[in-house]
Amino acid sequence: MAPHRPPTWLAWLLCAVTLGMYALSNVFRALLGDHVPAGDQGWLEGTIGALGFAGIPVVGTLIATRLPGNPIGWLWCGAGLAYGLSEVAPIVAAAGSPSWVAWVLESWGFLSLVGLLVFVFLLFPTGGLPSPRWRWLARAAVTGTGLLVLAVPFIFDPVEPAAATPWALNGEPGRYLRDVVAVAVYAMVCLALVAMSSLAPRFHRAGPVERRQLTWFLYAAVLNALVIVLDVPGVIPRGLLDAALNAVGFALLPVAVGVAMFRYRLYEIDRIVSRTVSYGLLSAALIGLYLLVVALLRPLLEPLTGSSTLAVAASTLAVAAVFNPARRRLQSVVDRRFDRARYDAGRAVDAFARRLRNQVDLDEISAGLCATVIATVAPARVAVWLNRPAGEPRG
Repeated sequence: MAPHRPPTWLAWLLCAVTLGMYALSNVFRALLGDHVPAGDQGWLEGTIGALGFAGIPVVGTLIATRLPGNPIGWLWCGAGLAYGLSEVAPIVAAAGSPSWVAWVLESWGFLSLVGLLVFVFLLFPTGGLPSPRWRWLARAAVTGTGLLVLAVPFIFDPVEPAAATPWALNGEPGRYLRDVVAVAVYAMVCLALVAMSSLAPRFHRAGPVERRQLTWFLYAAVLNALVIVLDVPGVIPRGLLDAALNAVGFALLPVAVGVAMFRYRLYEIDRIVSRTVSYGLLSAALIGLYLLVVALLRPLLEPLTGSSTLAVAASTLAVAAVFNPARRRLQSVVDRRFDRARYDAGRAVDAFARRLRNQVDLDEISAGLCATVIATVAPARVAVWLNRPAGEPRG
């Protein structure tokens, strides 16, 4: 039985929800002004951070749509959603909810983000571990994230006593739990750094194509590791500089994957991009045509019919008539730019079909078939076996 794969529409839904969280959280920060909860970043820092993270759910959606069975795309979608969860804390606080609800959501979002980033670096680009020796890291990330998420409601922070949940532990047990959680959070950050280091042996063992795909992502991982090493001890002061450096580091990750996808054909993303661009342009063109025809026909037909119903109906029929011809023509133009391999393969098949109309020599047909197969799918070897008709003597 084939493994169950999540539906691709779920990736687009997660992307829309995530980007909506980014936008709404910073709009509310701007509206709240000085009334933003204590400890929360301002709208400017939040906007910079959101812009740095915006590419992560988008790239994750593209990968998940193209390869729903590969966990990489869903991990990127989850990482973007986890950051969005931490960003909605000001909205929750402004809506009149208890302070501890916002604090718990922010903590869960941050911890989930760190845990997912471990797998983002550990599994890229194949979706599998570099080797069985890295299983301990995956298990430690899952266990650590799960335990920390469970421990959050029981933490009492004396710096923010209003954010304490009804289940927070006071006294000596609370202090002990707080110290353990602090050490565990630093350990999770270290696991993310170790996951980044796994790209080095993967790069060393990779073939020429995968090595080119990994190059830019490795550079982005090194920059993020440097920012984390400087940020966690507090070397980088909190504020705009810290937000900008983190945003640049995280923004480079989807850029690196984008380079790998479009320049080195990672995940064979060309076709989905071609379809997205072509249907987007087609929709815009048809809407423009519809409005244009309605605008032209209404002043001509309305004096005769007394209403605009006929103009609308004629415009609808005109758009329906040109839909398929426009789609074919536009798809051909877009494929030529974004899906060149498919475009060249289609041209090769069409050329072979035209040759078959006037070709009768079996050897030339076989040679043409082999050339077409090589041009379209580029196999390592090509051979044609012909079944000899019954009764024909062997030569």
